[in-house]
Amino acid sequence: MIENSGRSGSLQALPLDELIAAWGDVGPRSERADADPLVVDCARRLAADPGGEWAPLWTFGLVTMASYVAWRPGEGVAGRAVEALLAADGALAGRGCAHEAHPFRAALERIHDDGVGVLVPELRDFPAFGRGARADAGPDTEHDDASWCPENVAVCARITADVLAPFGTADTGDRRGTPGIPSVVPRKDADALRWLSSTLCDHPYGDPALDLSRLALSLPDHPSKGVQAGYVAAVHASQWYAVSGRITTPEALDDMIEGLEKVLAQLAGATCAHTPAEHPEPHPDPAGAAQFGYYLRSPGGRAKLAEAGDRRGGLQAWLCPAFLHSLADEALDELREGHAELFAPRETDHLDEELLGADGRLALDRLARSLEDEDPSIDVDDLAVWAARRFRRDGISDARERAVLLLVMLWYAEDPYDIPYNAGTELRDALRTAAASPLDAGCPHGDAHPDTDDRLPSLLHHVHAPGESPAPDDGLTPDAWLCPHHLAERAQEALEELADAFDEDE
Repeated sequence: MIENSGRSGSLQALPLDELIAAWGDVGPRSERADADPLVVDCARRLAADPGGEWAPLWTFGLVTMASYVAWRPGEGVAGRAVEALLAADGALAGRGCAHEAHPFRAALERIHDDGVGVLVPELRDFPAFGRGARADAGPDTEHDDASWCPENVAVCARITADVLAPFGTADTGDRRGTPGIPSVVPRKDADALRWLSSTLCDHPYGDPALDLSRLALSLPDHPSKGVQAGYVAAVHASQWYAVSGRITTPEALDDMIEGLEKVLAQLAGATCAHTPAEHPEPHPDPAGAAQFGYYLRSPGGRAKLAEAGDRRGGLQAWLCPAFLHSLADEALDELREGHAELFAPRETDHLDEELLGADGRLALDRLARSLEDEDPSIDVDDLAVWAARRFRRDGISDARERAVLLLVMLWYAEDPYDIPYNAGTELRDALRTAAASPLDAGCPHGDAHPDTDDRLPSLLHHVHAPGESPAPDDGLTPDAWLCPHHLAERAQEALEELADAFDEDE
């Protein structure tokens, strides 16, 4: 039994096995009244003799409870834990040993979201207990001397201190003569970053929407300061791609918006004493900014940033909750605006006044001018949606008008990967109607049918006023342009292209 002098209540004179079990029950959801006394007691014991025989056990006790301390412990609790861990680091490091390697190195590759629990050996096998291997332990669970080696314990203490106070110990290594944290980025972060970077460089290895969703869903419910800052930095870096129109389904943006709303709730009420000039500037290159964000999420990644030096203001400034709140809020505004632009139903009723005559029929001269970009007030996406909706509308039976509307849709659909989702889906539905037209009847034109390229406006001018405007300079008559057989074939081809662009299995 280990005496716990100075503690009160149920924590007094706990048998060591029960104390270890109590440490294991401490996590981000723990009540402060239950967890804080355990953390403070463990920190007190370690600080009292940071280089002593029992220091490794107290160190790993704090490592075990780090997920709680990194979230929202009581006032002063995190500071006491960090002080004790740094004291152990200073007292235990540099003693030398015969081990070729220590477990902390392999663990750094497996740490995910600052989860330093992977550093902790089986505490009941602590050598000072004098137990040797436990009776219930198999050959693979006997304690490893390298885990309890002072060098390993020292670095584990420093790693955990960095999780609780990122970059707070970056300037102490040389002065205290203690080892730094190896700049090892966890494999999971490195893999995710490689895929995301390819997307942000606009040369994606895989599915960009999946890469963005994976990032958006990577925020834990109870993140450490580094993980929270890294998440905001990476999502902010990725916002431009999400709203660029390259993503043709809304799920990725939905996930990003939900993730930012979640982190903003975590940061609610954040204030700081910084001036705007004291807040850092994100990296101008999106892939570089995403890398910076992912490096913020782990001790080894932060070590890389510290080694590289500070090029964007103090590294600790990236942990400012008020700054992170403003950065997340900015990204959220952009994503919501982009989501509405790309995926919300488009408003097109105002185009009736622009593109219809007094008799309610299609005004071909106005439509031609719109296609020629002579009227900047008409958005080309809105124009295509307007044509698609009118094409499908009951009561539009004029064959020539329907053919002209279909030509507009085909002209617009020539580069389907540049079409926003909300326009593309309406265009797709209208083209399904057009592609279903029967093709049994032949046509007199053979292969003499045009493409709907930049000659379309001249065709509309000619059809509207044949005496004033010449036909398109292709030697074809309007009949060849408006041929139902030709237009149905073209609609089928365009529909296949849209299906590929919108990942539909037609």
